[in-house]
Amino acid sequence: EIEGIPCFPSMSDIPEPIDMAVLSVAGPRMEALLDEAIALNVGGVTIYDYCKIEGEDPNATTLLERLKTKASAAGMPICGGNCMGYYNFEANTHVSFQSPGQRKAGHISLIAHSGSIFVLPTSNDERFRFNLVVSAGQEISTSLDEYMDFALEQESTRVLAVFMEAVRNPDGFVDVLKKARAKRIPVVVTKVGRTEQSAKLAATHSGAIAGDNTAYEALFKKYGVICTDTLDDLMNTTLLLSQEAELGQGDLGYISDSGGLRELFVDTSEQYQLPFAKINEQTVAKLAARLPHGLDPVNPLDAAGSFTPDYANVFRDCVHYIMEDPQVAVGVFEFEARDEFIYMPDLIEVAKEVSRDCNKPFAVINSFAAALNGGIANDLMDANVPLINGVENAIKAVSNLLQYRDSLFAYEAESNTSVAVPPGSATAERISAWKERIASGTALNETESLTLLSDFGIPVATPTQTDNLADTLEAAATAGYPVVLKTAEPGIHHKSDVGGVKLDLNEASDVAMAYQDLSERLGPCVTVEPMVSAGVEMAFGMINDPQFGPMVMVGSGGIYIEVLKDRCFSLAPFDQAEANRMLNSLKILPLLQGVRGRPACDLKKLSHTLARFSILADALQDVITEIDINPLIVDANGCIAVDALVIGKTPELSTAPESLDHESEESPAEVEQSAALMS
Repeated sequence: EIEGIPCFPSMSDIPEPIDMAVLSVAGPRMEALLDEAIALNVGGVTIYDYCKIEGEDPNATTLLERLKTKASAAGMPICGGNCMGYYNFEANTHVSFQSPGQRKAGHISLIAHSGSIFVLPTSNDERFRFNLVVSAGQEISTSLDEYMDFALEQESTRVLAVFMEAVRNPDGFVDVLKKARAKRIPVVVTKVGRTEQSAKLAATHSGAIAGDNTAYEALFKKYGVICTDTLDDLMNTTLLLSQEAELGQGDLGYISDSGGLRELFVDTSEQYQLPFAKINEQTVAKLAARLPHGLDPVNPLDAAGSFTPDYANVFRDCVHYIMEDPQVAVGVFEFEARDEFIYMPDLIEVAKEVSRDCNKPFAVINSFAAALNGGIANDLMDANVPLINGVENAIKAVSNLLQYRDSLFAYEAESNTSVAVPPGSATAERISAWKERIASGTALNETESLTLLSDFGIPVATPTQTDNLADTLEAAATAGYPVVLKTAEPGIHHKSDVGGVKLDLNEASDVAMAYQDLSERLGPCVTVEPMVSAGVEMAFGMINDPQFGPMVMVGSGGIYIEVLKDRCFSLAPFDQAEANRMLNSLKILPLLQGVRGRPACDLKKLSHTLARFSILADALQDVITEIDINPLIVDANGCIAVDALVIGKTPELSTAPESLDHESEESPAEVEQSAALMS
């Protein structure tokens, strides 16, 4: 016995069935204990150890690999190894070598690959309240998506926070994101290892400008996941979303007790493009009648007048007026308060009343991130009022909430309408023929690449390939002047880089001179195309991610594609609504809409063509690794592809990256290694 608790020499000597066992031993003893747990049909296991043995035979299977194999065969769920366990506050079950203390239970589920992220939010400020916290570690047999799915099934979960390195089960991860969206439970993610490194093996511009994190960004956008950059952003966003409040239309309502802090908030809001609600005339009239002399009835509102007995009541009424306005979707109330002193304690009660009376997201903020107000924050959280410190932290959290709402509303609206496949897509017979052609191993030339696009309903400048001067002159005459001459020599992917494009050739003598130059420098094979009239140069691209499939890119085209990096990615396939959202995110959009008297481009046809391209990317993902359409000329009459490059899959490029089996916090070198592996 230890302090009256009976002890046993082994698991086998315990007289009752074991629901969960913590194997808190070092690596050399781990395998035998897991064998024993499997033999006893233990419900699950938690392992803290790193599961590596010094001096293991490098040519034999490692301890970690053997544990994975045995757990998989037995269907044994394991938390860890190299983890800190878990806290299930809903079930009052804490399995860790670190105590959570006396924290109050809440509605945030936090799943973290890093043990440090398990510790920091649960060992500091008590305003962050959890129903579940899991340190996933090496995921020996239980993957990130399975913890997330468990959290979604807990009645107390209102928001899911994830600190992740990588995804080891892509299909399961996508399924759980779908489930979260269907249940209207926000997922907030901080993804580490996202630093952009050039895709050195990429053959296309699209591949070169896709960073390590591009696939995750596209995945998160598709399923409405909120992306955050820091642990502060992750926790403040989940704190705000942990309220049980209705997400409605409208923008931000703001009330402050300081003119200077209001100016700071307004400046920072503009930086993050956070809009303030346009309050209606009735709200303005109510505010005007209640505010002290000299204060304007506007949103954002400064309601701090003379320090009279009516001071707190002015705030009480004005906060309610702002929050009741139909154009206000979320409200923030800023006033100076710290644990050792608050100049007007009644403002705390005003905030609590708002939470009781108004079913909209609402938070108290303090512009100073280092404010000492943990006690007040805890008290406010008892009344379901988050207190966020730091003006930037608050604005990011509110922006994330509104972004999630917009994504959710768009998803639900589109779910209630049937989205037709864009017409002009290739038939099943043509798709099969193209798959066979691409899988043959011989690279598609430009003529074939453009023909492929045409089969999927994408307008192209039809090329003619030749390999001698006579045929080149005949092709130019057939196409009609002016024409473009391009090298078609195999292996030259980016023709303009080697002077392989001759534009605006107006007569036979121009073609002859251009052909002579290309054939002498690069080789005799060329293509002849009609010269496309001037327009805005765009680019379409596709990168086939080994985990999440084809990503489609749209961006600025021409020679500036890799310089400007004005692009947007989305997972294929998608409809015209998503294509429009992608185009609207580009910096080049004003040029497409028409500036300085230039006619607007046909954005409807452009978005339709982009959606068709996404169908091509999805249909041929088994055989294609990259596609580049650059440039795609866009004008008032539509768009036309004038150059294309299609890269078929090879065994080397189709191999998926191995999963990670370490924690990112171990060392800077391992963090670097994780980023490299994830790319």
